[in-house]
Amino acid sequence: MNILKGVLYLLLLGAAVGFAIYNDPLVSLHYYFGWVSLPLPLFLWAFLFFLAGLLISGGIAWISKLSLRSRIRRQKKIVAALEQKRQSLKGGRI
Repeated sequence: MNILKGVLYLLLLGAAVGFAIYNDPLVSLHYYFGWVSLPLPLFLWAFLFFLAGLLISGGIAWISKLSLRSRIRRQKKIVAALEQKRQSLKGGRI
């Protein structure tokens, strides 16, 4: 399995290097209000936007994980309270 991961990593690395070699002309991005970015190679712009996407999606996933953990804590408290109530009711019948 490690060999397969290594081969896949090398293939992706080769594709990234090939992309960088073939997409090296300088590109300026034009925004609203006449703003123009610094001229950077096209592959660098692609990498920066890919990295920004990773960071944004990672942040959203982290926030979702925190929300789910808090929900699990609340549910565990409810389960504990219901178990305690069940034990008290079970003890009262006997």
